[in-house]
Amino acid sequence: MLPVERQSKILEWLRREGHLKVSDLSRRLNVSEMTVHRDIRVLVQQGRVLKTYGGISLVQPSTEETGRDAATACSLCRRPVNDRLAMTLTGAGGQIETFCCAHCGVLRFLHRRDEAGDLLGRDFLLGHTVGARTAWYVFDSEIHVPCCEPQLLLFGEREHAERFVRGFGGTVLPFDAAAEELQRRMNPASHCTHCRRPT
Repeated sequence: MLPVERQSKILEWLRREGHLKVSDLSRRLNVSEMTVHRDIRVLVQQGRVLKTYGGISLVQPSTEETGRDAATACSLCRRPVNDRLAMTLTGAGGQIETFCCAHCGVLRFLHRRDEAGDLLGRDFLLGHTVGARTAWYVFDSEIHVPCCEPQLLLFGEREHAERFVRGFGGTVLPFDAAAEELQRRMNPASHCTHCRRPT
């Protein structure tokens, strides 16, 4: 079973049972506790799971976060915007578009390059806002973030992106190279691979 499949199973069981022990997960998944800890680490970094004494439980979003996410949809694919992955693009007229992830933000920037102003995103590890055009991007990481594909993770510092890749795999690229790679991976009609809308 792939790590993504195990993580999906863990989330499914957590939704049903509320709390799980690492030893129980190891037995159910037929893997070592160290493997379970690696899977849990990914889910914790995604903000989906909370470590508790002897186990894990689901993160319960606050009412404020739930309302905000429901009210804000990605300008490109219409998915709910998760603040942790969000990007914003300021147009020439001052209008601001919000995107669910770097995938959608970079695609929209490329589409509106001549009239686009600031493109800002959230550092995947640290959570602070950075200029997306000076950021570094990771493709093909083992960590699966529930958003658009191909997945693109943003880091404010090259060193942080490279350290992340040493632990979770992938390729580090600067903005222009990441944008080019994203375009290359899209289908010939240049549609978003998540929602199939034209970019």
